[in-house]
Amino acid sequence: ELTRRSVTGKGARQNLANVVTPAKLETLKVPTLLITGAADLVTPPSIMRMIARHITDNEIVIVAESGHSPYWEQPEYFNRTVIDFIRRHAK
Repeated sequence: ELTRRSVTGKGARQNLANVVTPAKLETLKVPTLLITGAADLVTPPSIMRMIARHITDNEIVIVAESGHSPYWEQPEYFNRTVIDFIRRHAK
């Protein structure tokens, strides 16, 4: 379902080295930060929410005014978000 819903066109696509399945996501045992841009057409917020349902300890961040590359489009916000997440979960 995730793969089917996330395909937005018939452009050239690279073969995946690893196929992510709901069953594999459910095996994650670490806090997981999921970041997507509000205007991401590759992995939109709706797909990220589908992914999150299969990860027990997750946090979703939807970056405003960003597409598929929030690390590039909103670097200060992205970096602050990642650093804050790491600090909150550091042991």
